Amino acid sequence: MQYSYRDNCVVFDDDFVGYSDKCFNVPNKYKQYIDSIIVPNGMIKDRLEKMSVDILETFESNGATSINLLCVLKGGFKFASDLGEKIQSCAVTRGRNISIFMDFIVASTYENDVVGHETQFYPCSNFTSFQDKDVLIVEDLVDTGTTLNKLIAFIKSFKPRSVFVACLLVKRRNDCPGFEPDCKFSFNCLLILNYSHHFFIYFVLTFLFYYQEVYRLLVHKVISN
Repeated sequence: MQYSYRDNCVVFDDDFVGYSDKCFNVPNKYKQYIDSIIVPNGMIKDRLEKMSVDILETFESNGATSINLLCVLKGGFKFASDLGEKIQSCAVTRGRNISIFMDFIVASTYENDVVGHETQFYPCSNFTSFQDKDVLIVEDLVDTGTTLNKLIAFIKSFKPRSVFVACLLVKRRNDCPGFEPDCKFSFNCLLILNYSHHFFIYFVLTFLFYYQEVYRLLVHKVISN
């Protein structure tokens, strides 16, 4: 049977306009910037719960004794933090003896908000420790997939036992190959189709840098105007 990304992703199709901000608790000072709410906070939390279970079961079935989360900074920090807590909580609840570690890396392919140079990686620790370990790359938003695909190859150069990817958002694009979700490779929280002209804000971090983190307290994923 051919795998469909819809089997383990929450999918929002191109014509989905989202929900009115009147349906949710949104501070008044942010409403002027918001067109609609695509993903309510409750859905994100529930999806993180399911992702943590899937991740734990996959790593255990792979014989892993630890999970080395690799957070892609800066946007992935809050997602990685929340996901790490969920995995740890799930492991404790299930009585699983599996350790959770977190490392960080800065990856850049963008220049002035467009892909403009070769991907550069800036590890925040010595990744030689990944040898024979099980690594989970945690990324918040996958756009073209260029950075993520090169990051996977970069991490594999340290000879880890396995490399998996957890993504909050994957944008499917028609103008480039992108990153194809794979049930054996990625735990995709959400998949947004062709919303390239909008900006999305997750929890306390924003992708819309021009507003200098004006959305810092938002708990929903929204489309800004």
